[in-house]
Amino acid sequence: MTKTMTTTYEHPDREKCLQYLSDYGTPPHVVGHCIAVAETACRIGRALNEKGGTKAPAIEHVEFETFDSGRGFPGYRTDRSTLACEDNRNDSDGMRQFDLELTLAAGLLHDMARVEERHWDAAADFCLEQGLTEEAKIIRVHMQYEFIQDAMLLTEADLVCLSDRLVLEDRYVGIDERMDYIIAKAERSGNMDAKPIILRKKEETKVLLRQIEERIGMSLDELMGA
Repeated sequence: MTKTMTTTYEHPDREKCLQYLSDYGTPPHVVGHCIAVAETACRIGRALNEKGGTKAPAIEHVEFETFDSGRGFPGYRTDRSTLACEDNRNDSDGMRQFDLELTLAAGLLHDMARVEERHWDAAADFCLEQGLTEEAKIIRVHMQYEFIQDAMLLTEADLVCLSDRLVLEDRYVGIDERMDYIIAKAERSGNMDAKPIILRKKEETKVLLRQIEERIGMSLDELMGA
């Protein structure tokens, strides 16, 4: 049997997060996007919890660092598979349940500052001001996030960032439609070199999606009722 992770502070619930978004002045269409991402992430996390959860350590034990000549791509500072076994919040088999309260809050708040420059930093800084350190960790890296290619080692950050790549504005659309939209947007802005990079990232993400689908025993389209 797996354990549910406990935290050192209370994550804000849906109502509180929506109040944060309102107070911050987040536009309604962005709020709709945040709701869709949060719901997608929680549904995936809930399905994975039914299959045992994850072997990754809790977010508070995961450190992100940037690399690739300062371009801002986040990486993991620790070997999560090793740390999971040492984390006393995991069971003897190294498994723990995803923290769905953290997942919900981070999903709802991840784009709250989307209309600002470096909106990921602005939103993360806001969360830190509220004492939401784990939400801030996830939000700060969500724009340039490198997924671990192992569905047994996902964290709440993976759930939120993956869902952000499956949602188009306020609805789940799946990886193909979402990436086609990003490619078209890049080309409209004159960035003709982006397409091969996006297509490579899409194929890498599809590998992880297939692993998740194998674990939960259904496609994500089926899970989301698409």
